[in-house]
Amino acid sequence: MKKEILAKIAALRSQATAIAAGVKAEGKDMTADQLAAVTALLDQVDAAKAQIESHDKKEQLDARLAQLDAEAKEVPASRTVVQPAAVVTKVAERSDLDPNRGFQTPREFFAAVMKAGKTGAIDNRLKPLAAVGSDENQGGQDSLGGFLIPQGFSPNLLSVAAESDPTAGRTMAIPMGSPIVNIPARTDKVHTSSVTGGMRFYRRSETDAGTSSTIAVEQVSLRANSLMGLNYSTEELLTDSPISVAALLAAGFKDEYAATILNEKLFGTGAGQFMGVMNAPCLVSQAKETGQAASTVVTANVLKMRSRCWGYADAIWIANHDTYPQLAQLSLAVGTAGTALYQTSIVEDRPDMLLGRPIFYSEFAATLGTTGDLILGNWSQYLEGTLQGMDVQESIHVRFVNNERAFRATVRNDGQPWWRSALTPKKSSVTLSPFVCLSTRA
Repeated sequence: MKKEILAKIAALRSQATAIAAGVKAEGKDMTADQLAAVTALLDQVDAAKAQIESHDKKEQLDARLAQLDAEAKEVPASRTVVQPAAVVTKVAERSDLDPNRGFQTPREFFAAVMKAGKTGAIDNRLKPLAAVGSDENQGGQDSLGGFLIPQGFSPNLLSVAAESDPTAGRTMAIPMGSPIVNIPARTDKVHTSSVTGGMRFYRRSETDAGTSSTIAVEQVSLRANSLMGLNYSTEELLTDSPISVAALLAAGFKDEYAATILNEKLFGTGAGQFMGVMNAPCLVSQAKETGQAASTVVTANVLKMRSRCWGYADAIWIANHDTYPQLAQLSLAVGTAGTALYQTSIVEDRPDMLLGRPIFYSEFAATLGTTGDLILGNWSQYLEGTLQGMDVQESIHVRFVNNERAFRATVRNDGQPWWRSALTPKKSSVTLSPFVCLSTRA
């Protein structure tokens, strides 16, 4: 069956390739019919691949079940011998005291369940585990409800997944070879006379001397600061817990680090931590509209923020979750009709769009109505320097007498917008910036 499907995939791909090659040879664009044909062929390829994947999963499941069946046949007889009634009663009475219900391993438990289903011989340790409503009148048979899995064999951890950082991968990464890195930058934020920070061109006659000009340059400094997370865990917990505590802590460090960095990128003070865009000297704050109600976002707010954003084609919006009811209703009047400023995503794992650019919701943005509830940023103008990536270490010595192990995660980095001020354009007094926020509406 799998060979037939693979052959079908190869044939479909050949047809799609042939159509594309014919179009390329003609030097033309695909017609609507050709595009539809190629799309249909590729859809069939995807469906065939899914069929193979389903077939492979079934084979793996069958192999696993066969392995468990073989293991069930090898369970020592001493573990399935019917015990005296007094012993059975004692186990039943005290089953709630042992979370594993007398089973040493999950494999042993599942093997006993499988054997009960195949042969009808019920291990005495299973009888107290008969599920409520499982034909109790038949001596704990598994004809209706099944056996409960002992709680000791459910080592699952429930947690709230950390929100992803929408700025990740959008900032300018700066590898730091030393704790302090100075980066030269052109002082070119006033364009009234020159867009290059002083360099100018002049018209001249044939014999006139040229007029010289200079370019002003400044330095942007990144200073690596240390960020550390520390946790103590008892050796008893590390030994007894069904969950790998070390792996749990590593994942916790990772999530908490990402959350800390995103918060600093937005609201960091720049003193021993990242300089957040909300505290950057280049930030442009768009004032609310006259008479605008508190805790609202109106169409004019969004349009004016966009008009003051430098490099809007690369910008993204970041907003608090509680702004959604306001943003989702924004529209722009066009005659007697109108057009929506907000477009809800129709594709899974793709963000909604506000005025043509992606919008991401974050709990780290300020609450609705306050400065920072809606931020427009071109994060390519944000420097993120790393001297030392996350280093996770553990030690038994720090709290040895307490029988605790210390886990530590450290990072050394720095981040800031490199613009020292907003940009004054050639023919307007309205400044521009890569980072724009909406002022408080109270």
